[in-house]
Amino acid sequence: MHGSFRKMIKETIHESQKCQRNWDLTKQIPEEDKKIILEAATNSPSKQNLNYFKLHVIEDRKKIEKIHKNTKGFGPIYKNFDSNKTPKSLEGTGKSHYQTGENERGFGPAISQADWYTNSQVLGQMLLAYTKHEPTQIREEQEFRYRMERTMAFDDAYSEDRAMAIGISAGYVNIVATQLGYSTGCCKCMDTEEITEILNGEFPILLMGIGIADKTRDRREHHENPDFVFPSLKSLKQIEVESHIN
Repeated sequence: MHGSFRKMIKETIHESQKCQRNWDLTKQIPEEDKKIILEAATNSPSKQNLNYFKLHVIEDRKKIEKIHKNTKGFGPIYKNFDSNKTPKSLEGTGKSHYQTGENERGFGPAISQADWYTNSQVLGQMLLAYTKHEPTQIREEQEFRYRMERTMAFDDAYSEDRAMAIGISAGYVNIVATQLGYSTGCCKCMDTEEITEILNGEFPILLMGIGIADKTRDRREHHENPDFVFPSLKSLKQIEVESHIN
């Protein structure tokens, strides 16, 4: 393998970690690229090759914008965020560094509806919505019965398998879209009741925006509200890797 190819893979890994918050909607994604992205989304590994989710591919701007309005979830705790500090540095006071005040429960930041921001990463040219899929095929129903007989907790176990399948699928999409030159952004903060109605009664688990980044702006600027810049959170990942070598 050529060294430049390894370099490209490494760059893709790190670039794909970034969440894009604004888009250049004057441009379009070619159909060939859409097909490759959907190939990645629907052919990623899953337990026993079963169907744990349904994928909605949304390009209708009105529907994307309607879903976007129901993604308020980035709130006041980040209003005065300082990435050089961590909550641990002030944990003795019982308050984090990013905002003082109390909410209706008597602790944490003061919260009002106006303080919350939508997650504009869903506003890309294409929005993928992963929704629940219930067993319909014979092998899926066999798995259902097997889980029920063994654990009587099928829903929990099946939900875990579904979460893994969606995570792997989104990871495939993330890498492939980045290699094709696009940006992405996942969103879990949403009004599931409202979005279920938009998606014809199907419960959303994960939203993933894909599209062409606006290169004239900081990627963290809110697409519709440039006065708000999403914070860049320092990685706290300290994944222990233990090697087992003969």
